[in-house]
Amino acid sequence: MGPTVSRLAPPYDPEELDAAVRDRGAAVLEGAYSAELCSTFLEQVDAHLAAHPEEGEYAAQSVLGGFQGGATTTLHALVGAIDCAPDLVLQRDIVDCARRVLRPLSDTVLLTIAEYMARSPGAHRQELHRDTFSWRHVPPGPDPIALTVMAAMSDFTAANGATWVVPDSHGGPATDPAPDWSTARQVELARGDALLFRADTFHAGGANTTEDRTRHIFSMGFQVAWLRQVENGTLSVPPARTCGLDPELLELLGYSHELVLGLYKGGHPRHALAGS
Repeated sequence: MGPTVSRLAPPYDPEELDAAVRDRGAAVLEGAYSAELCSTFLEQVDAHLAAHPEEGEYAAQSVLGGFQGGATTTLHALVGAIDCAPDLVLQRDIVDCARRVLRPLSDTVLLTIAEYMARSPGAHRQELHRDTFSWRHVPPGPDPIALTVMAAMSDFTAANGATWVVPDSHGGPATDPAPDWSTARQVELARGDALLFRADTFHAGGANTTEDRTRHIFSMGFQVAWLRQVENGTLSVPPARTCGLDPELLELLGYSHELVLGLYKGGHPRHALAGS
């Protein structure tokens, strides 16, 4: 059968979590989000898309929407649009793990992306890939440059397309050929579970072969601060809309700097925000 993805029950042991993600490539945090928060998130997303259908249409024509395919509904820039998104992003165990695992290469952490995906019946199985392809010119090494999080807002089953992961496949160039599917393991999740994996771990979204079960996903990533983000955080949540956001969330969006990278007029980016 080969290696499987480690599963951790709360309270999570930080050393066990870090080792599983850093050294084996992936881990599952069982019960990372409450059922109530999952339901609230989906209700707020539905309400937002109903009030702003143009955003769903834009997402369908976007670069990432094209990658996901026509059977997947997506919504981006969640922090600026969905009231409970900050609570999902700032899940303490996940953020702290990202900070610890990325610290060898960066003192500051950025939010790579925060997006919603609904993979409906008929959604195809993706090809095995590494998320580090976005930064394929960065030489590979033992320490990760980014982590990806797939949080189950509904149950992830084999039939509705639970994510495939290849354990121990991290550490190589983003352009490596994909391994054989026989090495991949489908990671089923209960609602509220979160799958964390190094961005250089081979993985793929599964095919939704059900007739009526949509798989609802909250996806985000964390990265070293000297790489450009997939989602432009300071445009997704521009200065005029930052009032009241948690300072740590502002840091993750990009209102921060890594040494002399990301400065505003030679100083800290928070000086560009109203009231700072």
